[in-house]
Amino acid sequence: MLRTSLELDDIKYVAQTIDFNKLKNKTILISGGTGFIGSFFCDVIRYRNKNYGDNIKLISLSRHQYDSDDTVKYLICDINNKINIEDDIDYIIHLASNTHPKQYAEDPVGTITTNILGCNNLLELGIKKNIKRFLLASSVEIYGQCIDRPVDELYSGYIDCNNARSGYNEAKRLSESLCQSYKVQYNLDFVTARLSRIIGPDRKHDTKAIAQFMDKALAKEDIVLKSKGNQLFSYTYVSDAVEALLKILIDGACGEAYNVAADPTMDTLADYANYIASFASKKVIFELENNDSVSKASYALLDTKKLKSIGWKPRYTVREGLLRTFNIKKAIGSLNSK
Repeated sequence: MLRTSLELDDIKYVAQTIDFNKLKNKTILISGGTGFIGSFFCDVIRYRNKNYGDNIKLISLSRHQYDSDDTVKYLICDINNKINIEDDIDYIIHLASNTHPKQYAEDPVGTITTNILGCNNLLELGIKKNIKRFLLASSVEIYGQCIDRPVDELYSGYIDCNNARSGYNEAKRLSESLCQSYKVQYNLDFVTARLSRIIGPDRKHDTKAIAQFMDKALAKEDIVLKSKGNQLFSYTYVSDAVEALLKILIDGACGEAYNVAADPTMDTLADYANYIASFASKKVIFELENNDSVSKASYALLDTKKLKSIGWKPRYTVREGLLRTFNIKKAIGSLNSK
């Protein structure tokens, strides 16, 4: 993937911020390695190998074929099925999942099975390979409807399990329970990253609200908001999320979950929509509708004291991440037009 100068700066920053000593000469298997977060993670490891000689090997599982290189070995694999890998593996990172509202609506069954069956198959592989640690990428969605303050990792919110949209939330909850069960029954070492909504220059089409706002601004069109926009959510810029994943993988305590988010503000979804619209000198238009594919949560701010206690802190505020995303996407458009 051709990266812009701003993305390369982010990759270099993460590569130089984390202590990689525990990962040198190790092999990491990653599901979702060709996705938004996973591809950035792979590029950080490529940078480490090229500039520091860390000799970290990555095995990336995907349903499609990609060309392998000196760092990443791409394998075609459907994680819903039993996984057989000949290579020795030291760490497993489970990132693969349906993450877009359109996917929840069109493939609710696949959304559940990819999370639960995929997680179980990777955990079984971890036991077989006697791995050092398993990292589960979970989600803010496991908290459901939050209370009116940032929630820590002990909070359990309300989720309506009779709504098909809740399949993602429930599947992530069950995946966390699976990991805990493998820890108890098989003594598997694992950690969990509960990711907030991720922002950044995703190359793939994204149906989440912020991504749609960004597409409108890049097209110099008014932004359409299909709710009142009074939701309060946590967000994380992609490079900060990858830095958090690495920090949790390396320094997190076995069996513990860590919230991942930029420092919370009182900016609503409408505030961010207006901010993004200002990049293109456009405005926000409200077209209210009832859509069962979107999250019913209206308040989901995360407390990140636990993650900060092991040495992580976000580089970007949400607004800084949004502006950086816009500038990178503009640069990508220029690169593609050449």
